[in-house]
Amino acid sequence: EDLPPEVVDRAKGVTLQAISSVLLGSQTPAGKQAVALMTAEEGGVTNGATILVNGAKATNGGAAFANSGMAFSGGKWDTFRMLTHPGTAIIPSALVAAEAAGASGKAYLAGVVAGYEVMERMAADFIPTTMAHGFHPGPVFAIFGATVATAKIMGLNEDQVNSAIGLCASLAGGNLESARSGGRALREGAAVRNAML
Repeated sequence: EDLPPEVVDRAKGVTLQAISSVLLGSQTPAGKQAVALMTAEEGGVTNGATILVNGAKATNGGAAFANSGMAFSGGKWDTFRMLTHPGTAIIPSALVAAEAAGASGKAYLAGVVAGYEVMERMAADFIPTTMAHGFHPGPVFAIFGATVATAKIMGLNEDQVNSAIGLCASLAGGNLESARSGGRALREGAAVRNAML
């Protein structure tokens, strides 16, 4: 109720944008690979979260990883300062958290807004220098946005949120060396899976 109507509208918009990217990404080789990895690794999970489009169940982290992978490979990202794509991390985590908690639409939207607020404020001053230090800002900051959205939706208390943010500092990644040496980086998908941990 405290969120301005234009903020609620934007949260709905970025959700639809991310879901459209998931739909497109589910047809790409990278999106199919993310789903195949999670269904192979976590087959048989019955009370986890849903992998979008596919419908299979995986752990919360596994479903968020697959959904993030599809959102990223779909290419319909929102962009903050041209180097982070918050919707590929925050929306998959928020959807999994809402499913796990049985949260209302209002709780989901509040979590999305909180995740964007934290991720973008943290990234704002550091995006230009993060790459110069050998890290991609997307996964470095995505873990914080995904975690805050999840914490808000799941109703974590102050101590739990503090601990979750502390774990983010330990688990944040995004080293550029893989891409520089011909490998493939996991980017936001890895950050999302770590956020759900």
